[in-house]
Amino acid sequence: MQYQLPIFENLCPSWEKVLSLGVRSTFPKGSNIFDLDDTIKGVYYIKAGTVEINLFTIHGPEKALFIVGPGCVFGEVSCFMEETGEEASGRARTDCELYYFKKEIIEGQIASQSPELIIELVRSLAYKIQMYTSLLKDSLINNLFIRVCKMLVYLVRFKEANISLGQKNVWIRPDITQNDMARLMGVHRVTVTKAIGRLKTMGILRRFSKRCLEITDFPRLVKLVESADY
Repeated sequence: MQYQLPIFENLCPSWEKVLSLGVRSTFPKGSNIFDLDDTIKGVYYIKAGTVEINLFTIHGPEKALFIVGPGCVFGEVSCFMEETGEEASGRARTDCELYYFKKEIIEGQIASQSPELIIELVRSLAYKIQMYTSLLKDSLINNLFIRVCKMLVYLVRFKEANISLGQKNVWIRPDITQNDMARLMGVHRVTVTKAIGRLKTMGILRRFSKRCLEITDFPRLVKLVESADY
């Protein structure tokens, strides 16, 4: 369940050893890394920071597709598709240190001398496909309240909280806001706010902010999710 939340980190650790083949660049928080008019013929590796990938339409940004963190690559699809132009943009959520690897470097030197990097690149894509499949399934069979509950469970497990069997009280620093969660789910913020309010009324959750997610009955939250799945 770890990577069914649309946040990805540390999927490509071996890329650290070939940073000399990439072009280093830094991006301050809030700046665009690539936009609709850009043609991306390579992939980015995140040395530090987090990047948000946003889906765009002719009317502007529609939703956040996913968030990528340190030790992971992004831009794989654009790199290996022949079509020009982008349907998404990349924005720095924090100050970022990135390394850009051109397509010819990946297909040449990296593929021949460091095949494990290609395996990690494919693994990165596989996790993202798994995430899309999970989110599509949720959108088809689960109501919005259950979808919020499931995202909270995924978030706790993504943060690898040390939870003992039957432990009720769980505290983590989520590093995402309720608005971030709404954008990742493709719903209005009010939807998440109402679900959080309902969980508070049920005595399952106490607070949810960027710095603190405090769950007071984690087994009950998990049971809500599992009951909906089965």
